[in-house]
Amino acid sequence: MSSREWPKTVARILALFGVITIVSLSGSSDWFIINGEGKYVEGLPREPTIIINYTVNSTEEQVDLEFRNYTPLMNYWRNREPVPVPMKNYSVEEIEAMEEEKDEEGKNSFDLQKSREIMSIIFGVMILIQVLSFLIPNMKLYLPFLIWFLGVIGFVVLVPLGVISSFGLEGPTGGFSDETEESDFAHMNIESDIKFDLNSIKFTVETLGFDLGLVPLEDHESVKSTAPKEGDEHFDSLIGFNGLLELEFSDGFKNWLYIPLIWFGMTIVNWKFTDKINEEE
Repeated sequence: MSSREWPKTVARILALFGVITIVSLSGSSDWFIINGEGKYVEGLPREPTIIINYTVNSTEEQVDLEFRNYTPLMNYWRNREPVPVPMKNYSVEEIEAMEEEKDEEGKNSFDLQKSREIMSIIFGVMILIQVLSFLIPNMKLYLPFLIWFLGVIGFVVLVPLGVISSFGLEGPTGGFSDETEESDFAHMNIESDIKFDLNSIKFTVETLGFDLGLVPLEDHESVKSTAPKEGDEHFDSLIGFNGLLELEFSDGFKNWLYIPLIWFGMTIVNWKFTDKINEEE
C-alpha cells in the first residue's frame, strides 16, 4: 500500500467498524418506548383508566401496567354477564374449511416477531454490504443507501405495524383490555386515527356502544334492533372508551440515522486525497 493510498484505506476501515458498531447498537438498543392510556369516558363513574408503558427491542417487551380508579372498572367487569354466541350447526366440510382458513390467516398474519425477523435480516445485509464496500474500494453507495433506507422503513413502518398487530388496537377497548369483545356490543361505533411527528407515532381510538352484558338476555334483541335513548330502559348500558397509544422513537432508530454520516465522512476523505494525488501528478 503506497503512502498516497493509506488515508483512504484507514477511512474504509473506520467506516467498516463504525457501521458494524452502529448496526449492533441499533439491534441491541430499545426500538420504541410506548405509552398508552385508555379511559372509560361513558357509563362508568370516575372514568377508570388503564395505563400501559413498555419498551420494545429486538428480543423482548418490558411492560408496566397501571389502573386508576380501578374499583368501578372491577365492578363493571364483575357485574356484566357473558353474552351468548348464536349457535350454528356446521358440516364437516365447513369445519375443515374454517380450520384451513384459520391456519392460513395465522401463517399470513404480521406481528411483532415477524417484524423483528425482517429487521434482523436488514441488519445482517447492512453489515455484509459494508464488508463488500471495504473490499471493493470503488463501490458506489447506491446499494448501501438502499439497505439503509429499507432499515428506516422498517423502523418507521414495519415495527409499529408489528406492535399494533400484537397489541390489537381494535374492539371496544382498542386492545387495552380483553374482558369484552366487539360482538358483546350493540350499535358499536369505532373511530380511529394515526398521526406522525418527528419523535413519535400516535394511534387514537374512540368507541361507543351498548354492552349487552349489562342487559338481561330477554332484552338483547330489543336493544339490538333499536338503540335506547337517554331516559330509556337499558340506556345505562352505554359504554364509551377513548384510547391513545404513542410509539416514541428510541435509541435503536436514532443510532441507525447516523450511518450515512459515516459514508459522508469516508466520501470526503476520498475526494480530498484523490484531488491531492491529482495535483501532485
